[in-house]
Amino acid sequence: MIRVAHVLPHMAVGGRERIVADLCRSAPRHGVMPVIVTFDAATGAVVEPEAPVVSLDRRSATFARSLHETIAAERIDVVHAHGHVTAALLPSLAVPVVTTLHVALGSGWRWLPAITAGLRRSAAITAVSDDLARRFRWAGRPISVIAPGIDLARFAGVQRVGDGGFTLGIAARLHPVKRHGDLIAALRLLDRRGQRYRLLIAGDGPTGDAIREAGAGLDVTLLGAVDDVAGFLGRLDGFVLPSDHEGTPVALIEAMAAGLPIVASAVGGIPALVGDAGLLVPRRSPRALAEAIERLATSRDLRHRLGSAARQRVAGHGLDRQADAYRAVYRNVVPHRD
Repeated sequence: MIRVAHVLPHMAVGGRERIVADLCRSAPRHGVMPVIVTFDAATGAVVEPEAPVVSLDRRSATFARSLHETIAAERIDVVHAHGHVTAALLPSLAVPVVTTLHVALGSGWRWLPAITAGLRRSAAITAVSDDLARRFRWAGRPISVIAPGIDLARFAGVQRVGDGGFTLGIAARLHPVKRHGDLIAALRLLDRRGQRYRLLIAGDGPTGDAIREAGAGLDVTLLGAVDDVAGFLGRLDGFVLPSDHEGTPVALIEAMAAGLPIVASAVGGIPALVGDAGLLVPRRSPRALAEAIERLATSRDLRHRLGSAARQRVAGHGLDRQADAYRAVYRNVVPHRD
């Protein structure tokens, strides 16, 4: 059994946090014993993992000592750092570190020296998309790609419960990077043309009030954090993700597995994931979003064709494949464990 400490800022609901929770849930049957170590306070709803959680404070003068003590007390074989900033914050450790890249560097260039040092200390580096692996080539280290996995059976059984109208949905943290405002602006353009569609928004975060204000007068409903994602997807006729940047979004994989047609921005790992199973648009373009939404809303045949193609494209994104891939990485850096 390989004992792994997943280290990340918090377990607030998000793609990275759901990947960690899924790895913990599937870990025992793959020979891995997980522990989660967080170092920042979470705001809003949190993912409840099936693993012990140790909460530390990275701003504390005792953070490094507490982390060392946790690793020793839990008899950890490998630390799995989730995110380039996490890798930057880790002190030198007595056990190997595997770093997974979840998002692009963005505006974090001030962190570059620390991020570079953290990546160079890592025994192995993975990324959730080919795009991220290319973006981090400057680190001068091999980067293997392990795309996220989901419970495919859970989403394959999603049944539509629509009321005859056309309903769009997005499941994402309410954060500027997700560009909810662009989606609402697109719906307002369509509304002015006499085309009124419903939008359901799942998730919470700091931009909730701004999104609610932007959607005033439209058929927009903020649902907050949603536990039953499959049930949420069953209420939709199409799924939209207009983000500024992404790795390989878990929410998009789930929507595709549920057979939903996709409209998404052509950023990060989205084009490779979606391919011809969705309508890709330039980021920050409400007009392009509106045109794509109109195409979906007015063509049942297009929705059916894209939805079927979407389900086929994500058929290999299962939890066991993801867990096996990470276990192979762990074994490579701690070969004495089995």
